[in-house]
Amino acid sequence: MIESGNYGDPPRTRRKDYAHVLLQLLSRMRYDLLLLLLVTGLVMGGLIPRGWVESDEIVRILGIAVSIFIGFRNTQAISRWWEARKLWGTMVNQSRNWADSLAAYLPVSPEGRRWTTRLVRLQVAIVWQLNFQLRNSWHRDLRSLQTELLQALRLPNSTNLRQLGRQRGLWLQHLHAEGLIDGWGRHQLVEVGNACTDAIGGLERIRNTPLPASYDVFVRIINWVFGIQLLLSFHYQDGGRFSSFNGFMIMLCFLMAERIGAYVEGPFDADGSSFSLPLNSICLTISRDLLGSEADHVLHLQSQDPVRWT
Repeated sequence: MIESGNYGDPPRTRRKDYAHVLLQLLSRMRYDLLLLLLVTGLVMGGLIPRGWVESDEIVRILGIAVSIFIGFRNTQAISRWWEARKLWGTMVNQSRNWADSLAAYLPVSPEGRRWTTRLVRLQVAIVWQLNFQLRNSWHRDLRSLQTELLQALRLPNSTNLRQLGRQRGLWLQHLHAEGLIDGWGRHQLVEVGNACTDAIGGLERIRNTPLPASYDVFVRIINWVFGIQLLLSFHYQDGGRFSSFNGFMIMLCFLMAERIGAYVEGPFDADGSSFSLPLNSICLTISRDLLGSEADHVLHLQSQDPVRWT
């Protein structure tokens, strides 16, 4: 007999969520859909001359070229998304290492416990500040949690990510100078801090350096050129509205495939859709692991549904 535990369930996309994913995609594509409907109307109305129709061989070559370029672009977009997820996984692991290392190297005394609490809160504040700066947006309740953390650390609410990292180094130096940690302990804590800094740098690189705009423009143009030729080919060579509808649906599939790559390319989108990373859920996991009940009041924002990740 298989029994369920109390550790939550792995995230999964349920069948009833497929329609939600499709609606998210179509909502983002609304201007592309309007343009596609306009072009289809021009084709079916005979307003685009028959002389624009290329041969079947050229349409096939265009289709192969579009498939290659879209495939390459989507592969790179997924790679960026997955690299960002792995770097956030590093932040989760190193945050746990940070709390465990503090417990191992700081003395079991009132002063040691006070510094352990302070440095654990600092790590959680770093994680949330990274979330906010990558997205340039935040939920009101989560911003309140960050404000509480900064106030407990006696730091101004305007403290940015770089300043938090520097504060970590200064406090480690102070602990070593006061004899609360030895040289080995400081070295180990600095190593954990450096691993977090490396992950932060990688995440900022992904955020600030998208794929070249020239490549994005080229893929979009060649996709539309192929789509228009496909619509014309179906309309004039095969004839009939049903045939035109088939061309419309095939063009829509190519358009959706190209747009999915564009949306996944930005894993830190503020809308918390299924195209972005579950930053709030990741940060809430870290907060719960390091702070325990201090973060319980915002756990209602955590989602395990990959369609509605925030």
